[in-house]
Amino acid sequence: MNRRRGDNIAVSKLLPLRYWDDPTLSAICDKIGDGEFGSQLEEFGRELVATMRDKNGIGLAAPQVGVTKRVFAMGFPDHRELEPIVVCNPTLVLEGGTTAANEGCLSVPNIYQQVYRAASAVMRYQDPTGKHFELALTTAWDARVAQHEFDHLNGIMFFDYKDKRPVYGARMSKQMSKTVLREWEKVRKNYD
Repeated sequence: MNRRRGDNIAVSKLLPLRYWDDPTLSAICDKIGDGEFGSQLEEFGRELVATMRDKNGIGLAAPQVGVTKRVFAMGFPDHRELEPIVVCNPTLVLEGGTTAANEGCLSVPNIYQQVYRAASAVMRYQDPTGKHFELALTTAWDARVAQHEFDHLNGIMFFDYKDKRPVYGARMSKQMSKTVLREWEKVRKNYD
């Protein structure tokens, strides 16, 4: 399933990033249909990984490049020897207590704020060929990346203080959310 770092990945084109408040970042993404798995989705996955790496990210979701489909790329910050994976149609079962850590996003570059996330998770997903997997994310950062990217598929940004899915609760306080948006407004012109 996970390839060790050093395995070759074909050179892929880089995708243009979308920045807050592009409407695709607020969209709830569509499930990938059975007929959409295969070579085109595999290539899109390689492009997500290449773009993520180029921007020094540890995760990148399809809406961040203007595609409203349930797919994201993620690395493993707690297991850097593993290659990134491409995740399609994920579900998450959150486990453990809540942990706080500074988190950022490629769609609001260079802005970080404390975000609360579940300490671990079990992720069920398909790869771009349609094969099913279940992955236990038992370390705080690996679980955090999956939760962050999963949120993108539901139109949720890390600074949304009122979560659109009440079962999970708020990620941060209203004040912290306002701070992120104020900081973004100061640097936004650099990304237009």
